[in-house]
Amino acid sequence: MLELLADIQSVGKRKEVAEYINAHPDEFVSILDSVFKEDSVELVNYKQHILDLIDLLSAKLAVLTIERVIIDTDSQIRLKGLQAAYRTRIDSLNPQLVDILSDTEEKFEVRKWAIHILGSTDPVSYGRILRKTARDNHEEVNLRKEAIFALTKVTDSETVGTLCALLGDPSVEIRESGAWALSNMSAPESINCLLAALEDESERVRDWAIRGLRDIDDAKALQGLAEVMARVSSDEQVRMIRLVVERKSEIILRAITELLSSENVEVLRVAAWAIGVSPYPPAVAALRNLLEYDDDQVRYYAKIALVGSGGIDPTDLQL
Repeated sequence: MLELLADIQSVGKRKEVAEYINAHPDEFVSILDSVFKEDSVELVNYKQHILDLIDLLSAKLAVLTIERVIIDTDSQIRLKGLQAAYRTRIDSLNPQLVDILSDTEEKFEVRKWAIHILGSTDPVSYGRILRKTARDNHEEVNLRKEAIFALTKVTDSETVGTLCALLGDPSVEIRESGAWALSNMSAPESINCLLAALEDESERVRDWAIRGLRDIDDAKALQGLAEVMARVSSDEQVRMIRLVVERKSEIILRAITELLSSENVEVLRVAAWAIGVSPYPPAVAALRNLLEYDDDQVRYYAKIALVGSGGIDPTDLQL
């Protein structure tokens, strides 16, 4: 079998060797015990070859292989084994993965894959350790971000609470990741903290908070967005209009219509454009007032919006 493992360069050869291994499991287990017992350049090559076959092995042999791989002294071998475990969704090794994640001396890439396996195979059972990792200011930011990403699979109140708390983290990267996660979860419980995040100094945090509130099917979230949009700066109003217009909500379109009376020309352009994208008949009166505005783009977008909202016959205009 060692001779077979030494020559698996082609896909066809790999399938052939894997079929032999699956038909002779006892012989393969014996090989595993000898190959993963010690370290040498030659044995590392055999380990790599075995891992190249992992997706073709039976579930039982794959588990037996990965059990040995994840405790190997070579970090690259461990990493490749964890990637294989992630692909095959093996969850029987999760207790060992918790130990790997808890080892702060372990390399980032290895711990990252441990997080994603725990998050993809049993996120509820391991939600607590994922939340702990996400909150831990002593951990490197990149690992905390990976834990936050994994938490999007856990939609319980504890996770929402953790992510909301992270919106106040000193690290802007963590705040951005927390806002992104909440925007993906669309949990009504996150409305208040996302509204608070609209005042964050980071534009990316604010953008993800806007998206999150936009996508939550809740009038409170949309009304909160509308109220904020009415009082922020002109530049922020422009950004918010572009982000929320696709929601096509009565609350949002009414708020955009109110901005058709803005004194800022860029706000007028984008607000008129938005009503053109999402027609809103109640905006017709405000749009008509813009037909004589002294900015070409404002007049153009107002005409387009009027046609879409039924405020004017397109044959009467040259667009």
